[in-house]
Amino acid sequence: MTHPDPGPAETLRAAASLEESMSGLRDEMAALRQRSKRDRKWIVGLAVSLALDIVLSVVVAVVAVQASQANSLAQQNRQTQVLTCEAGNQARSASVSLWTYVLDATAKEPENQTPQRKQQIEQFRTYMQNAYAQRDCTKAGA
Repeated sequence: MTHPDPGPAETLRAAASLEESMSGLRDEMAALRQRSKRDRKWIVGLAVSLALDIVLSVVVAVVAVQASQANSLAQQNRQTQVLTCEAGNQARSASVSLWTYVLDATAKEPENQTPQRKQQIEQFRTYMQNAYAQRDCTKAGA
């Protein structure tokens, strides 16, 4: 079976249709190129964002570790301050005991039985109690 030869009008219609299809294809290719450029920009932006997220996560992790170490050191320092305060209280207590012994022995001497001497001894005892007062170690380092 043979096809009849198309006439010039039909050939021109086919050429016009082909030209129209090619024009549409050209427009679609241009749109795809434009979309491809936009997509590449988005991909680069996402890659940069991901890299920044990773860097920031590492920085936050390092800061968290340093904060933990600083907190641990602060706890150790507080414990040291409490122990130092308690040792100071023990030293003050020993000083009070020593001075109490000296004042009691001095008060028994006959020449210290005058009202003026008794008053001086009591004033020194009061001063000593204030000067060597115990400290509240629960507030140390707070």
